[in-house]
Amino acid sequence: MGRWAGLLTAFFVLLVSPLVNSAQTDCGVVDVVQYPVDDATWELAQGYNVASPRHQGRFHTGADLYGGRNATFASPVRAIANGRITYSYALGWGRDGGAIIIEHTFPDGSVYYSMYGHVMPVSGEDLPPRLSCVQAGEIIAAVADVRPAPHLHFEIRVNTPDAPGAGYTREAPQDLGYRDPLQFVANQQTWLQSYHLWHTLADHDLQAPPLLLNDNSFLYIDDGVTLRRATSDGRVLWRKRLEKVAVSVTSFQGSSLLTFADGTMQFVDADGNFGDAWRVPDFQPTSAPIIAQSWLLFPTADNELVAVDENRRNVLWRVEDVPGIARWRIVGSDLNWVLGLLTTHNEVLTIAGSGVVLERAPLREMASFGDGADNTLLAYTYGGLWQIDLDGEWTLQLPDAPRGGNQAAFETTSAGHRILFDGQTMQSYDADDTLLWQTSINGITGRAELTQYAGINLLLTEHGDIAVINGAGRLCGQTRIFGRTGSLIWHDLGDNGTLRLALADQILGLDWADFTQTC
Repeated sequence: MGRWAGLLTAFFVLLVSPLVNSAQTDCGVVDVVQYPVDDATWELAQGYNVASPRHQGRFHTGADLYGGRNATFASPVRAIANGRITYSYALGWGRDGGAIIIEHTFPDGSVYYSMYGHVMPVSGEDLPPRLSCVQAGEIIAAVADVRPAPHLHFEIRVNTPDAPGAGYTREAPQDLGYRDPLQFVANQQTWLQSYHLWHTLADHDLQAPPLLLNDNSFLYIDDGVTLRRATSDGRVLWRKRLEKVAVSVTSFQGSSLLTFADGTMQFVDADGNFGDAWRVPDFQPTSAPIIAQSWLLFPTADNELVAVDENRRNVLWRVEDVPGIARWRIVGSDLNWVLGLLTTHNEVLTIAGSGVVLERAPLREMASFGDGADNTLLAYTYGGLWQIDLDGEWTLQLPDAPRGGNQAAFETTSAGHRILFDGQTMQSYDADDTLLWQTSINGITGRAELTQYAGINLLLTEHGDIAVINGAGRLCGQTRIFGRTGSLIWHDLGDNGTLRLALADQILGLDWADFTQTC
């Protein structure tokens, strides 16, 4: 009897499974993801995974979005993507309003659920019924009048399609199937594009740049104590648990070298086998180094900048009072180089290759660096574009330059043109200070970095903005992934045509030709 029951059960599962899959996809496969409210005007009132004093320290399972005084109540709430409603009840949270849950099927077959809490029916209508289909951008509800003020509670889940939940939990939300909703939307907006090739997610935000290997695979450090190697398309080949905290992995003598926070250095090969190790005396690095010709320059726990020699065995010199590195640039060759370094306290240090500090200049806001003529350094600041010579002397280079600052970026091209971005507008000047073009770029926020590949300008920010501007100043591609203030920004255009980026907790590859096809 048990045997027949098992066969009948298996037959029933085979019979029903296609129907379940069909039900999931009857409402369409996701092809676009958007925010449930206007992300340009609404603000984050309480973030995901934040402990709430009002709820005995429990963790928030979603993001609370607020549109401002007298602008939130009764505002429309939209479906983030095509999907099927699995829960819809106007009293789902009692006096705190209703809730809607929508099931979304993605092109790779994965299923996620978006949840909208503190909502009410749109005037004169009911909430959309359970099992009905909705389209991306369709109005499904309005923000209700709830405590402590009208707002939208927005969640992303991988399970629990038929219950609104409590909005807070004593356990880590990630472990219960919740995901950061704003991170999810930002990433999916890029991952669904044709130019997205691959991505890999780390457990924590990356603190050091990946190390590229000859076959376009790469090594990277996750959470300080895990070393991973990923293929050229982002698949993790292996992971090694480290016995202590590592701050960087760099290339040395044809191999890879780990640097640990206690001053130890150790070889590691492409298969994850560890080799010789040694300790540099009086040396406690805190983050990835500046590569200065054959030397490495590390910030340390003692607020110093320490130069380690070409053999990675000895300290050559130290510069005191360097609280942290925000940006840097080296100009010159051999030992006749000058380092422009912006500290995390917005002070520019000009340091010679000998370790002598040529100049310290406190600034109002951040600065960006570029190459000037005759091995000079250019600094783009709130006060304009300046030239810094090998003696550390500052000279105003471009009197009419727009103000730089915290969201500005600067790059000198191979043709000698100077590209300035002030946070809103990008401008190009030739070597004679003639303005060649300018273009506005909307929606860019956060610390920015600017570079050029094959004559196309690439603009990146810590908040995840990615934009390309051609040599004539035309914006020809723009997208965004998730980023946050303080995120590492790293980029490389590989010989396989893949633009590799590292930002916050992800490394991803974009098809450069596809992304820049309209340039």
